[in-house]
Amino acid sequence: MIRWLVAVAAAALVIGVGYVVFLNPHPVEVHLSPERSAIWPLAGVLLSSFAAGGLTVGAIAGMRAGARGWRRWRGARQGKREARRAETVARAQELVWAGAYGQARSELLRGERDVPSDRERLVLLAETHLHEGDAAQARALIEEGLLRVGLEPRLLDLLAEAAERSGDLRGAADALERARLARPDSPRLARRLRDVYARAGRWGEALGLQAGILLHTHDPATLAAEEGVQRGLRYQAALAEPEPRRAARLLVALAREDAAFLPAWVGAGDLLAQAGRRFAARRVWERGARHRPAAVLLERLERLNASEGKPDRTTRLYRRLQRRHPDSGAVPLMLARHLIVQGRLDEAAEVLNALAASVAGHPLVHVLWGEVHRRRGNHNVAAETYARAFGGELGVFTPFRCSVCRHPAAGWTGYCEECRRWGTLEARIERPADG
Repeated sequence: MIRWLVAVAAAALVIGVGYVVFLNPHPVEVHLSPERSAIWPLAGVLLSSFAAGGLTVGAIAGMRAGARGWRRWRGARQGKREARRAETVARAQELVWAGAYGQARSELLRGERDVPSDRERLVLLAETHLHEGDAAQARALIEEGLLRVGLEPRLLDLLAEAAERSGDLRGAADALERARLARPDSPRLARRLRDVYARAGRWGEALGLQAGILLHTHDPATLAAEEGVQRGLRYQAALAEPEPRRAARLLVALAREDAAFLPAWVGAGDLLAQAGRRFAARRVWERGARHRPAAVLLERLERLNASEGKPDRTTRLYRRLQRRHPDSGAVPLMLARHLIVQGRLDEAAEVLNALAASVAGHPLVHVLWGEVHRRRGNHNVAAETYARAFGGELGVFTPFRCSVCRHPAAGWTGYCEECRRWGTLEARIERPADG
């Protein structure tokens, strides 16, 4: 059928050409150039013009069709390459999840002469080294990869992690600062950089970043948590002030804003005491104890009053706090300990006998009873054992422990280095009986 159609079209073309020749038999002068001309049949000129136009259109159409075909071929080839690369990355991810980091690297580097030029494989390669604890190799790989792919935030974040593991906090901060140039609106990068600044002791810069984080936080729970971080950073920035009196004023202002923030009360009193302002220090500690009768505040007040020869002031303070905080388990135990140290054993026994059931089972209650009996002359084995084990302090303070991460500490500090929270260290006397 196609042959017949071609034959009919060819016959029609021949008939058409013949008809044109028949109608235009006259010669015509055709100028080929300003100096040259030729005499051609009019029909030949017309047919040549039509043929030239058809060839031109056909050539243009052919070039466009060829270009489309070339693009389709290149697209198909690139699609296959991307599909193979995606399969490789997927296999490598599975190997990384399985912990086969060496196999994952072999899979990612297959067909590569050196460092890959795409972000996904660079990220996975760096993660394999970080999972194996080889921060130096991960850092070298990422730095070389950044020369190929530019300021890629994910790679810069991994570079910061590698630098942190190497102990290079300055390098970690530099990497995160560059990442924020590429993603200035990323709250995750802002928090990462804030934490690195905090670890490096750059409290002022961390506080500046925290202000921006708060501006872009709208969820109530998240906002409350970030405000707590801001208080902690303000506390650290105040402690870093070179002038103790100004630092104390900043801490007192912070404590007034949030009376439950224990580190501000403790730090302000410590700074005032160091500056020789013992009365102001006592007032600050007492005010803090009225809001939160923490052992760290009570111990400082007790020591200050003892140094001034006024132990009765401590007794009155403990009894006031007992009335103000009847649910506190630490205050009666501190009062009993204080009375024992003062030799007022009968009063101490009364306090211990009046303990609530929730406090009476605390191990330190047995220690205090043992000390009462020992000082009364009842040198039984248990009392002597408690006294030798805990000494004159009776073990009510040390060891301190973080209430969040349970990390132990030899002494009280306002900041837990382990979980990076403020005001979480508790004395032994403040922990529940099963703690």
